[in-house]
Amino acid sequence: MPPPVPSRPLGVRLLGNPSATVVIELFLDLCCPFSRKMFATLDAEGGVFEQIRADSSLSDKIEFIFHNLPQPWHAQSPIMHESMFAVSLAVDHDPELVSAYIRAAFATFPSFYDKCVINKSRVDIHEMCADISAEELGEAVRAKVLSLLSFAHLSEEEPHVGLGEVTKLLKFAVKYHRIRGVHVTPTVFINGIEAPDISSGWTADQWMEKLRSV
Repeated sequence: MPPPVPSRPLGVRLLGNPSATVVIELFLDLCCPFSRKMFATLDAEGGVFEQIRADSSLSDKIEFIFHNLPQPWHAQSPIMHESMFAVSLAVDHDPELVSAYIRAAFATFPSFYDKCVINKSRVDIHEMCADISAEELGEAVRAKVLSLLSFAHLSEEEPHVGLGEVTKLLKFAVKYHRIRGVHVTPTVFINGIEAPDISSGWTADQWMEKLRSV
């Protein structure tokens, strides 16, 4: 049997539409302070996303896609990302709802510092992420997330089979960033080509200047 392939395009559309002519791919780690800083610049009140929506010359042509890039030297990072995939499954991949979760996950990132989770288990971190989903998306979503992250299916016969669809999505994300040769977070691609000049230190004005030049 051949290896599985995704049933839908990878990534989360943060802004724009599928017919955009300028596609910005953001490879971000939910456990990376520099990814958090870049996302805040983009998503803040008066930030890049808001300015694009207000500019008719840009709003129809630009699309931003979030790609998960877990950085395993922070052991909690892959757990945070698999939790995000559980959220995505729980809300049927609705981009607005998943974007809301991403925003909240970055906002609460200090709770996931190495020092804060050093004694927490994988299940503990799942529950922390599920709590974020409850605050943003409601208790019904939290219940679905915890169900998707449950290890109740493991048995003596099958003790090492992961988390089903959640693990499948995590594998696709990891395979994708490996194929693209992405290691550092954040990394930005514009229409399939890496834009190494774009950094987490960029201001909204620098972003807008870049986008208007494309």
